[in-house]
Amino acid sequence: MVRYFCRNCWNEISQRQSVCYCCGADQRELDGETFIAKLIRALDHPEPQTPIRAAYVLGKLKMREAIPALIAAVHSNHDFYVVAAAIEALGEIGDRSVIKVIQELLQQNHPLPVREAAERVFRKLQST
Repeated sequence: MVRYFCRNCWNEISQRQSVCYCCGADQRELDGETFIAKLIRALDHPEPQTPIRAAYVLGKLKMREAIPALIAAVHSNHDFYVVAAAIEALGEIGDRSVIKVIQELLQQNHPLPVREAAERVFRKLQST
């Protein structure tokens, strides 16, 4: 049995639903999203491997328009591997405007993967 999910809120919907019963998103309109918009939306996916992959791709593509969404993922996601992936993506993008965010992370008590990612990105951004 194939399961379908709303591409906006990730709640399960039926294949025939064109509008999500939960959030009201028109699934047909979401079909027209750009690849980058889909990647940014994927940062909020509930299955952790999806936002990790999305962050990786956004970083490799150096998509500056993803910076606000990546920062939001750093602050709101409870999976520290997703947070570390978002930090790494910010480092790959290389915009020095995120140094303050990274510095704040370094002053807080985070799990080791988050601290290590923040340290690597901070050093990288400082050297550019």
